[in-house]
Amino acid sequence: MPSPLEQAIAALDNHILQRGLRRTEERYEILRAIYTELTHFDAETLHRHLTEKGMRISRATVYNTLELLVECGLVKRYTFGENRMLYERSLGRRQHDHILCVSCGHIQEFCDPQLGTIVENVGTLFHMKPLRHELVIYAECLRPACPYRQEAITFAEK
Repeated sequence: MPSPLEQAIAALDNHILQRGLRRTEERYEILRAIYTELTHFDAETLHRHLTEKGMRISRATVYNTLELLVECGLVKRYTFGENRMLYERSLGRRQHDHILCVSCGHIQEFCDPQLGTIVENVGTLFHMKPLRHELVIYAECLRPACPYRQEAITFAEK
């Protein structure tokens, strides 16, 4: 069975072919970084990551490629807190939800099977068939020595 990265490359090849776009190395390097090195990230973090690896790439290419990858279902875009867009890969991932610390910005994924039951029950209540769901819990870290506080990306309401 092909790896999620191999599946993503094949899907991107197909999407590019269908849309008549150019097959650029930058697009595939971005895809590789997302599927092998990054979890939750914004466009600026991705750009910095690529340039630190020695790649010469413009911010516009990063933003445009992220749009392309979202469009073809290879990357999921989330808006957490103050309209900050974060991304994560789509293939090879189980359904999961997020809890986000509004103080330090750390995002933790979790999967609770009880949520599946709740989603199904709500669908039944409203005579609908749930297709997917997204849950983000905004919380505040209770650890006095939070290791993520140094990154200090705040999502607190202002």
